[in-house]
This record gives sequence, structure tokens and C-alpha cells, in this order.
Amino acid sequence: MRANFEDSLRDLPPAAARLFRLLAVLPGDDVGPAAAAALADVPEDEARTLLAALADRGLAAESADGRYGLPGPARALARERAERDETEAGREAALRRLLDHLLTVAGEGGLHTDGLALLERERWSEAADELAERLDAAEHDDDPHAALLARLDLARALIGTGDLDRAIDLLGLLPDEFAALPEPDQYNRARALSSLGEAYLRARRPVAATNFFGQALEILRKEDVVDLQAEMFVHLAEAARQRGDHVAESAALDRAAELYERVAAQRP
Repeated sequence: MRANFEDSLRDLPPAAARLFRLLAVLPGDDVGPAAAAALADVPEDEARTLLAALADRGLAAESADGRYGLPGPARALARERAERDETEAGREAALRRLLDHLLTVAGEGGLHTDGLALLERERWSEAADELAERLDAAEHDDDPHAALLARLDLARALIGTGDLDRAIDLLGLLPDEFAALPEPDQYNRARALSSLGEAYLRARRPVAATNFFGQALEILRKEDVVDLQAEMFVHLAEAARQRGDHVAESAALDRAAELYERVAAQRP
């Protein structure tokens, strides 16, 4: 059977052969055309054509819902060829493109307040000004939960501006404060821990960042928030990269891709 796969691969156009190799990067069992396009960095129509070429030659199997997977022996061959013909940097770049695509698919909807909308569009300085006013208003209204949320969002904006000391100061006790509310808010406790991790990551303190991301991940698993679990693994991969731990970086990226694929597959 392996010889048959090798014969089929020999006759493939170069672009289809490259996609075949890159499909070995996938942590899951199958892929849709949009994700394959991100993986290979080609338009989606071209990815559909390349996937069809693989299926025509028996190198990929198409499911009823239009997704494609590699049979076991073909996957083993794809992995061998990827390691032989694709650089490690190229394989890593393909996986990161896939993660970016899955993150976009799994992303949360728009936010409704002006400050949060600016924050979501990464207009950090304007967001910080808006959110500082929101924090003042929440503290004046004596609404503890709203004040904690306002502190969290302001800290996120400050991380974007690079004002890491002030962001860390705002975030420092926030996880415990969310936990100490009359109705503990574990979801936003995890977000606060994640934001602390991001601040320390930007400060080039990956060990501390890993600790915060790990705590956030534990909460998100209990809360079954899959998309944010995936985001934590992306952050953990960056922390591992800063530490020079390439094995941990690759493992975290693989886990992130698995989770993002799970989220994307659950979308209508």
C-alpha cells in the first residue's frame, strides 16, 4: 500500500504535494478547505482544487461534510516527507497560520461599549482613556463587580500601550477579588490571570507568565471554556519560546490547534 501512495505522490503537481506534506502538521484527523488554505497560505478555491487532487489519487479521503483526512499510511508518508522537504520554520509557520485562522473562526462576537470596542480594535491609548472613565464611574456607583471588570479591561488596554507596571498593579489582586465576590466569578478570574500572564510575557518574564497562564487554564478547564483554553496554550507556546524550550512550544501549539479545531467544528 505504501508503494501505491508513493506512486500517487510522484505524479502530483508541486502545490498539491506541498499541501500533502503540510497536512501532516495537523493535530486533528481532518481539515476543511478554509483551514487547508490557511495551512498552505493559498486562496480557499485553490485549496479546494488541491484537496480534490489528493482525493482523486487516494492520498486523502473526503467525508460527507466536505472535510478531508489522510489515511493512516498516507499520513505517515506525509509526515516523513514534511520532515525531509519542509524546514522546521516552514512547518511552524504553517501551524501558526492555521491557528490564526481557527482563532478568527472561534473568536467571540463584538463588544458593545465604546471603550471595549476600541480595546478590541487595538486602539490602546484611546481605549485606556475611555476605560479609565468607566472605572471611575463604576467605583462611584459602588458596584464591586462592575469595578473589577473595569479594572480588568483598563489593565488590558495598558498592556497594549506598554504601561506594564501600571497594568500589573491594577491586576495584582484581581483574581482573588473575583473569587471573593458573594457570587464568585471564575470566568473573569481566569481572564485576570491570563492578563497577568500577558503582562509578564511582554516584560520578558516567561516563567512567571507560565504560572499565571497555567492557573487560568485550570479554571477554564473546569468551566469548559474551550476557545480560551486554546488561547492559553498559544500564550504558553510563546512563553516556552522565550525560555528556549522548543519541545514545550511545539506541544503547546499542537494542543492549541486541536482545541481551536474542536471549537470550529462545533460552529453551525
